[in-house]
Amino acid sequence: MLLNKSTVLGILLLLCLNGAFAADVKKPDRDLILAENGKTQYQIIQSDNATEPEKYAALELAEFLKRVSGASFPVVKEASFNGDHPGIFLGWTKYAEGKGIDLEKLSEEEWIIRTEGKNLMITGGRPRGTLYGVYEFLEDQVGCHWLDRNTEIIPSKPKLAVKSVNVKAKPWFWQRAVCSPTGVPDDKWKFMVRNKNYRYDFKGRGDFFPEGAFYILQGAPGKTHSFSYFVNASKWFASHPEYFSLAPNGKRVPAYNGSGPGQLCLTNADVLRLTSKSLREFIKKDREAAKKKGCPPPKIYWISQNDKYNAHCRCEKCLAVVKREGGESGPLIAFINAVAEDIEKDYPDILIGTLAYNRTSSPPKYIRPRKNVIIGWCDVYTRCDIIRPLKHQYNSNNRNELVSWGKIAPHIAIGDDYWTVQGYYDSFPVPYSIVDCVTSDLKFFADQNVESYFAEAQEYMEGGQQFLPLRNWLAYQLLVDPYQPPEPLIKTFMSGYFGAAAGEMENYLKYLRKRINRDAQYGMLRMAPFKLKYLDLEFFKTSEKIFDKAESMVKPESLAARHIKNERFILDGALLYMWPWLERKLPQGRAMPFNHEKVIKRYEDEWRIFVTSRYSRIYSHDRFSINKDGKLLERMTGLFRNPELPEKFQDLSTRDIADFNWLTFSTICPPMKIIPDSDAVGKMAAACAAKSRIQRAEKGGDSQNLQSVTPHRIPLKLGAANSAAVTINPEKIPQDEKFHLYKIGRIAVKPNTMVWALEGKRLGVNVDRIYVPDAADPFPNEWDAYISLKVQGPLYVKGSKEPDRILMDRVLLIKPQKQKLEKRNKANERSYRSTVDVPFPVERIDKLKFKKIRKN
Repeated sequence: MLLNKSTVLGILLLLCLNGAFAADVKKPDRDLILAENGKTQYQIIQSDNATEPEKYAALELAEFLKRVSGASFPVVKEASFNGDHPGIFLGWTKYAEGKGIDLEKLSEEEWIIRTEGKNLMITGGRPRGTLYGVYEFLEDQVGCHWLDRNTEIIPSKPKLAVKSVNVKAKPWFWQRAVCSPTGVPDDKWKFMVRNKNYRYDFKGRGDFFPEGAFYILQGAPGKTHSFSYFVNASKWFASHPEYFSLAPNGKRVPAYNGSGPGQLCLTNADVLRLTSKSLREFIKKDREAAKKKGCPPPKIYWISQNDKYNAHCRCEKCLAVVKREGGESGPLIAFINAVAEDIEKDYPDILIGTLAYNRTSSPPKYIRPRKNVIIGWCDVYTRCDIIRPLKHQYNSNNRNELVSWGKIAPHIAIGDDYWTVQGYYDSFPVPYSIVDCVTSDLKFFADQNVESYFAEAQEYMEGGQQFLPLRNWLAYQLLVDPYQPPEPLIKTFMSGYFGAAAGEMENYLKYLRKRINRDAQYGMLRMAPFKLKYLDLEFFKTSEKIFDKAESMVKPESLAARHIKNERFILDGALLYMWPWLERKLPQGRAMPFNHEKVIKRYEDEWRIFVTSRYSRIYSHDRFSINKDGKLLERMTGLFRNPELPEKFQDLSTRDIADFNWLTFSTICPPMKIIPDSDAVGKMAAACAAKSRIQRAEKGGDSQNLQSVTPHRIPLKLGAANSAAVTINPEKIPQDEKFHLYKIGRIAVKPNTMVWALEGKRLGVNVDRIYVPDAADPFPNEWDAYISLKVQGPLYVKGSKEPDRILMDRVLLIKPQKQKLEKRNKANERSYRSTVDVPFPVERIDKLKFKKIRKN
């Protein structure tokens, strides 16, 4: 059959539009050469109806291909593509359809990367599949990586070759929320999008995120501890107290917010009805809002207990379910199942989520979560050694909980995996890393068919933790594919982040983890980091050598040098905090093997670099920080340089004095806050975090014991654990509202010994870091205790205009003089020998001091 010219041209055009020109009939025998010597024959071909995320994907692809090869890749619409050149077909193109791809069936984050002859195709589901496909291609085929907000790997490849590829994939977890890295979002958060880290709080920002790429996954109220948002005590407690949890004392406890103080009564039929009603209202509003924005509605709604540990309902019905099911998860799952069954009738696509958390962390014996229920298991840090993987023997209880849930729950999320040490000592810069925990745990979660992941990973909340950018980047990669080997990823990161010093920084990471694993101390990281065995002199000496060598291998002002200093900042901070305590352990006459002033100056330089790289509520200068006035560095280094000991103690050796200043104060035990005070040692002091009994009484509460109290006639109580309290009578309280050193007296330091002030021990510091266990001589644990306090306010000081409060800036333990100990020892020996038949060595006498001894 003869064809006229116009018919032939029409057929050729149709073939071109479907990508069926001669170039892609046969697979290439060699790599695709996308660019060479700054030039390319390729065009990026977009579908004619490309979405905003797909348009953004084309711009990203063009930008990075140019930065890698030097060649400009034009972006054209498919309708204008004439087939004269090979193409990179992007998104929902007719070319992709012509290759047999059912685009509508691709899930919203699924991508396909395929070479077809000389052509390359990158497509995916909407809204993000194509965008993620571009980043996957740039990572795996081109070698681009985005390591943190300021660091990327962009290789130089004048000849850019791509191997034959045929990949279809999607992220393992549909929510990948690493609650990090810093403060308020800015345009440098693009690196998180490029790492395919889906965060529920992206909220489709229009300034740099492509419009429509992201939407809210979690429906209103969007809170984790949410009981009070469905049935709130402000509205219902007065008329229906039975809606709320019954306490062991027989009283109902209201629930006003996520902190309670109570929970809901989950066996009350009206609570179920009101919860379902509130949920439907939330769903309706969310769907209306989603329709206006043109995006999918939220897929999960959380109905979960308030963050109050021991407040679950003790009513007869609730207790019956608890008894039958073996725990508090019984009433919870029964309640959530009922809500889910009701909602499923109208919204079969919605998941109802609840938390396996604290007292509900273990699964029930018989009840099973419904098919539209998702369990958010929480790896609670108070019951877990967070610096070791869940597969470690220390974490067997937590690990077994998740495995048990995996056997009965149709959907599992990690609801609150803790990647930060929310410890007792906020500003203590503990050198530690959880990199190997991240790699192990994410694979373990995938093995348990976990679908959604959320980690509490806010590095700005703690003073230490090293290799945070590596931790986060590894998480982004492994949340997409938890089964890829982590070692190549770590090497890629180290090389791109630390440059020529990558090997030394890997050595430090390995050494740090080796010491942590060898010197295991469960729970110390939170409760007493200064007691960690691995933070010894040998650790700091070895680490110092590694960092000295690493810094010598990079240019002083380079980005890699800044990264090394950020890691060394935490190490040097720990060394300076620990200095006096390490020094006292040295043999007599031996000095610390570091130049003290050199370490301080280096720390000051590292501080300034650190705060320009990361936001921290410890170190940064803002309204949330203990560094509100920007003078924290000055106060810390001032105290490092000069501990400002009282004159009468300045000549004592380091072994005869133990100084507990604000750097050693816990903000949790007891609850205290550290505030600036120009009169205090180190210019900082501790104040009560909660209102005192006197302050509460002034507002009408707990006033029965203070009705007869006369202003400026309040006594001051001091003391120490295992010792009698000391009362300072009102007439002996200094009236100048300055710091004064009060002597408590001789104390015996034992585990958990606290030196304290105020009724209820509301100010104090644990001093047991100097405890000597199993000492043959009992006297190493005997000290004279002093506490430095400032007393203010009219309740203590006549005519004072200051608020009523007491501040603590230091506790001193002083070793009794040797001659005094010998005198006391002989007296004790005479006393005890008169009561026993056999003589005892002097060093054993004090051990018998408080014991009743019978004659043999």
